[in-house]
Amino acid sequence: MLDTHQVNEISEQVKIYDDYEQVQKCRYLGELVGSEGSWYTFFFISNTDLTLASIADLKNKAISIGANSIHIEDHMGFSTSVTFLGHAYECPQS
Repeated sequence: MLDTHQVNEISEQVKIYDDYEQVQKCRYLGELVGSEGSWYTFFFISNTDLTLASIADLKNKAISIGANSIHIEDHMGFSTSVTFLGHAYECPQS
């Protein structure tokens, strides 16, 4: 069985936005790339699982730099993998 990126308990709290207005008052921390898949995994892992694992990778990376929010800049779906480009932010807790 092939493993994919999994969201850890802390990373589940990271919020993802596609609208910049949601993060414009937050502190910018950096760019992130979340990716899952390779030329041999696409035979065994569904597109849904590749997408969810790519988001999990993005959230885990956000937590590692102290971010609690991500603005998704771009989504790249390839025939063998899924990649998200985003910007990490630390936003006030509401």
